[in-house]
Amino acid sequence: MRRFEQKVVFITGAANGIGKETATQFAKEGARLALADINLEGLNKTIQETRQFGAEILGYELDVIKENQVQQTVEKILKDFGRIDILVNNAGVSTMQWSWDLTEEEWDFVMDVNVKGVWLVCKYVMPHMIPHKQGKIVNLASMGGLFGAPLLAHYCASKFAVVGLTQSLSKELAPYGINVNAVCPGYVKTSMQDREVIWEAKLRGIADPEEVRKEYVKLTPLGRLSLPKDVAQLILYLASEEADFITGDSVKVSGGQ
Repeated sequence: MRRFEQKVVFITGAANGIGKETATQFAKEGARLALADINLEGLNKTIQETRQFGAEILGYELDVIKENQVQQTVEKILKDFGRIDILVNNAGVSTMQWSWDLTEEEWDFVMDVNVKGVWLVCKYVMPHMIPHKQGKIVNLASMGGLFGAPLLAHYCASKFAVVGLTQSLSKELAPYGINVNAVCPGYVKTSMQDREVIWEAKLRGIADPEEVRKEYVKLTPLGRLSLPKDVAQLILYLASEEADFITGDSVKVSGGQ
């Protein structure tokens, strides 16, 4: 018996990286998938590639910072699937800049997607989980939500907020048997990281961006970058029955960083 047979899993930011890999792993375990992303082209590619595992999958174009769109998308998913058993708030963004050079626009962009987006999706999913007295919510935070880092003041602030939001929601939802946890990845090899090493190299005056990536590896005791699958496997664990007594936690998957 696969762990998530016929469970309805709603994943935001499913077009690539961690979201895409999480969708793949849930599909292999028998889940029915509601996948959402603002990047419709990437989302459709994820759906096409994931269907090979025999999963029932529907895609939804979604900008998580637009409340009406979030509400309508949740309503569509409930109409299409009848329920939402598991929510994975994966949609997120990052930029890099010295804090004194950050613009208000850049600050708002990161905070809106990474914090407001998580809250809005939870806001419209939670009322449908509560009557069933069960459900799992996994929010994507970061190692940057546990300690600050240079060039990432706005990003770290947003991920600290996700950790705090997760703890608060877990206490509100515990009486209804709903678990809420966060995942805190370290240096994950994704297209987002590809952009970040270029930004960081430029801001620090390093000629070769790959030197920055080598630093990331040196900072990781297990000696390699994290892969999306490393993070996805933790997400699936927290969404499974094996994690029924874990809530309000922020779990690192960082290779010992």
